[in-house]
Amino acid sequence: MDTETPSAAATSATPSTFTPGSTVVYGMHGKCTILAIENKTVGGVTVPYFKMEVQKSTLSRSTRQEPAIWVPCSTAQEKGMRAVMTTTDAEEVNKVFASREFYFPLDESWGSLQSKLENSIRREGFIGSAKVLSCLFVLKKKQVVPTPEVNRFSESVSRIFFRELSDLLQEPAKSLEEKANRAMRFKLLPDH
Repeated sequence: MDTETPSAAATSATPSTFTPGSTVVYGMHGKCTILAIENKTVGGVTVPYFKMEVQKSTLSRSTRQEPAIWVPCSTAQEKGMRAVMTTTDAEEVNKVFASREFYFPLDESWGSLQSKLENSIRREGFIGSAKVLSCLFVLKKKQVVPTPEVNRFSESVSRIFFRELSDLLQEPAKSLEEKANRAMRFKLLPDH
């Protein structure tokens, strides 16, 4: 269970490849468009920032303009900014779902576990997200009644992850989520 080391795919794009107009994925915000790279002066030091806008789902009926997200260019990857998944990446994700591994301890308090899950998403990108979804799948099945916090976090990660996968594979997100859930059922089998 190594959640400290970023996967190769999570680190394959460098901040210099993120240019205005690029689509990226940013942690728990999901797909974003880089609007600009602008300098901001903070404490007398001028630092370049990515100015990003969260991409709305094509199914969204909201016309509300979301505030821009500002991320320092020098720490963008550490904070969870990454390139969008490729088809090769999707194959790696399927291996995570099919594995019997839980990836995280299930007996920790939710506050401690949630922090580890968020760090995994930031550090390992789409692979971290798949590991988090695997853990949450098992955690929810093992709880008699999943807590509202676990459900909310799971729904948020699922929505962002399966929307990205849906855009890539041109399949409905719900269908992809059902396939992942079928693959993860094997995580619930007792060890032999």
